[in-house]
Amino acid sequence: MLNVAFVYAPIGHCSFEENLRVVDEDFGRLNPLSLSYAAAIAEKAGHRVTIVDANALRLTPADTLARLRPFRPDVLGFSLSTYMFHNTTRWMKLLRDALRVPTIAGGVNLWLYPRETLEHEAVDYGVRGFGLRGLPALLDALERGIDPAGLPEVVARSTSGEVVVGEVDWKANPYPELPQPARHLLPNDRYYSIISQRRNFTVMVTGTGCAFTCRYCAIAPLPRFRNPLDRVMEEITDCVRTYDVREIDFFDADFFGQRKAAVELCECLVAANLDLEWSCRSRIDILDASLLELACRAGCRRIFVGIETPDPRALRAMRKKVRVSDVRLTLETMRRIGIRPLGFFMIGVPGETHRSALATIGYAVSLPLDYAQFSRMIPKPGSELHEDLKKRTRADFWADYVLGRPVPARLPNFHSRISEDVIEAYTKLAYLAFYYRPNHVARALLRMRSWDEISRSARTALRMLTGLKDRDGRKP
Repeated sequence: MLNVAFVYAPIGHCSFEENLRVVDEDFGRLNPLSLSYAAAIAEKAGHRVTIVDANALRLTPADTLARLRPFRPDVLGFSLSTYMFHNTTRWMKLLRDALRVPTIAGGVNLWLYPRETLEHEAVDYGVRGFGLRGLPALLDALERGIDPAGLPEVVARSTSGEVVVGEVDWKANPYPELPQPARHLLPNDRYYSIISQRRNFTVMVTGTGCAFTCRYCAIAPLPRFRNPLDRVMEEITDCVRTYDVREIDFFDADFFGQRKAAVELCECLVAANLDLEWSCRSRIDILDASLLELACRAGCRRIFVGIETPDPRALRAMRKKVRVSDVRLTLETMRRIGIRPLGFFMIGVPGETHRSALATIGYAVSLPLDYAQFSRMIPKPGSELHEDLKKRTRADFWADYVLGRPVPARLPNFHSRISEDVIEAYTKLAYLAFYYRPNHVARALLRMRSWDEISRSARTALRMLTGLKDRDGRKP
């Protein structure tokens, strides 16, 4: 048996990201779902496990070491995203050097860049995919002193120093065998999102991937799996009864994408009659009154929908098959039923001009939305737009970034007719135009339900007003 400590390093903002810094930094404190699954897998394999959520607890490396030393870990586990790669690997190196134990990295960056990830000195081993078989096999090999290079789902250096990437069965649905996330190891009272209203709050997923193929999306290429209904209800019920969760944000790319499964889940939630509210993400063109009414009865209070732009040509270029004529009616239906809509918009879409950017802002302000999020369109790692960028530049920005090579502060945008500086300026203007209308401020205050929500909103509003004065971003 090994002592396995998983650490969730603090997350922040990098200049190349699609969101403004204040949005990223004030988005909330979300439970580290992937690390929770990894911890549950390690526990099921018979190891002693802990999670230190340095992000939620706002710990320094010294604080984190003070929590880890009494546990006496034999190995440290981390989740690596591409955006936060260097921030997390700095933590990995600090903690590994202090404790003198090996490190294991999982997360989406291992899906995309396994070899590049292990080029970093702080990463000793990697696990790809869901780790259902790879993580127990790697821990067993470490416990027994066996070379793990070549194990399925495992990324390791061979005795000659070559990085060996183990095979992954991307067609195998892991959910029937996955243990439930290890929420018993988390500070569940610390989690919230920028618009959550109840505590305790948690995020969860009912499935992975997406049936649609929007060119800017990094989720579309990922495998599609669905968690069985009974297991989803087991997790939801456990959240409510064991961890006093009163609000869930389902992070599925498209919660209602498989309508039959979504309807069955909503019907189960209605029958369970739990003291629970929830939000989700959905394509706007698959929502109708009957589905929305059922979701509302089941506790749905917010739906995040991708609207992006009112420009039909840009929508076609992004392969976003949404009819602008349907958007307003669906949003009005949502609000009439009692579900608050949040719209996602992008500045810098294909063919973007000054006129079209201003039209997007005006369109967002005119819609019956309670919330809006405005982002720059960028070639996210793994997206089709990123593949286009690689062909145009004959370089891989994200691979270079992971490898620590010099990269520009902003990715080039070959699709827009306006510069990155102008795109950023319009993104800031969009937030000011949408959120600081007197009638919107008044409605927002009236729907707030706690001092916690009021203080969070006030803090974010102040940071937004002061932060939008200067150029956004830090060096990568």
